[in-house]
Amino acid sequence: MISWIAADSRRLFLIVCAIAALGLFSAQTVRPSCTYAVMSFGGEAQQKEAAERGYEEAVAAGDCAPPHARWQFWRG
Repeated sequence: MISWIAADSRRLFLIVCAIAALGLFSAQTVRPSCTYAVMSFGGEAQQKEAAERGYEEAVAAGDCAPPHARWQFWRG
């Protein structure tokens, strides 16, 4: 499909796409590993909400680190 494009242009296009993909991947928000307990007897939506609320409470109490961009792990 892109065989009519010069080889240098194809290489440049692939490099730009790879850099963009890496940038999007590194900008995603991630949560560090954390252990906390919640109890919920509702449906799936209520359980997810309770888990999210439990995580936010653990962060507020200082028991868990807050979520941050994935690239911040790369700095060491």
